[in-house]
Amino acid sequence: MKAVVFHGVKDIRYEPDWPGPRLLRPGEVKIASSWCGICGTDMEDYKHGAVIPIGEPHPESGRMAPLVIGHEYSGRIAEIGPGVEGLQVGQKVAVECLRVCHRCYWCQRGEFASCLNQVSIGQMDDGGMADYFIAPAENCIPLPDNMPEDVAALTEPLAVMVRGVRKGRVMAGEVVTVVGAGTIGLMGIAAARVAGASQIIAITHGGKRAEVASLMGATHVLNSKEEGWRQAFLDITHGMGSEVVIDAGGNLAAMRLAVDLTMRRGRCVFNSVVASDVALSAWDMVIEEKEIIGTVSHFADREFRWAVQYLSDGRVKPDPLITSRVYIADAVGAGFDKLLADRSQIKVLVTPHKDWVRSAA
Repeated sequence: MKAVVFHGVKDIRYEPDWPGPRLLRPGEVKIASSWCGICGTDMEDYKHGAVIPIGEPHPESGRMAPLVIGHEYSGRIAEIGPGVEGLQVGQKVAVECLRVCHRCYWCQRGEFASCLNQVSIGQMDDGGMADYFIAPAENCIPLPDNMPEDVAALTEPLAVMVRGVRKGRVMAGEVVTVVGAGTIGLMGIAAARVAGASQIIAITHGGKRAEVASLMGATHVLNSKEEGWRQAFLDITHGMGSEVVIDAGGNLAAMRLAVDLTMRRGRCVFNSVVASDVALSAWDMVIEEKEIIGTVSHFADREFRWAVQYLSDGRVKPDPLITSRVYIADAVGAGFDKLLADRSQIKVLVTPHKDWVRSAA
């Protein structure tokens, strides 16, 4: 089958004859991939090596590079394994990427997003940037008839921020600030709007992403490279700072900035995963009573299902995020490399169906 395969740092290849998926186990389905998004984490793996195991198998999946990349996907059920009920061959689905163990402390309590042994399908096992991939049936959310499959591929990044907004306890009427305007930050803007934030301030570096921030629901867009942006922020928040700040910048400076912009007794939600410690002020946390909240995950029975609903009923309209649709054979040059070279690119979607790219153009 056709696949995009991670071999190592700066070594992702299109493989036209990659072996097809293994035999199905009980509770699994084989999915014919429709669309698969290139995630910021995929880009970090490509540039530096971040999540995908290299040189040593993952303790739960037993897999390491080379493996098929891609964990933001939609598809159609191609085959149903033993014991699966409620799904039909040909059914369109969005697919939660996290396979959980069902045996650890957190799984036993239904907190699947905190599974101690979770496997990200497309990072720790073969993923969806291929003709076919395998996932647990419980991870498959059937799509309404009116929901396009390219839109459905954006369920995963929206689910990340549905959880982030939920953990930040965003309430109707509050001011929410989002630091960073990549896909996750832009989805954070949309999720905060759905939650009822009265004002949403996007902190960006300008350009295309600033324009898209407004389209996704930001009421104010501030360019942190421009002089006077902090004063503008204080004017908007009446000198108080923001009740909730969501970090989606992907670096230590953005995380520190997110804390700074949080008002006294406000909530700061960290979403970035970085390999360094964050220097935080005890004054912020003790005297000003700012809460620091971590979030990174989601699961099919909660945030992922809600994200499908928001995308299907129009509460979140992600079309401005989709900047390129490419055929799988072109995924490296027109996808990964293009994202590295062109900051106007936000979300690149990959499909194994060449005619779908032509019809979407």
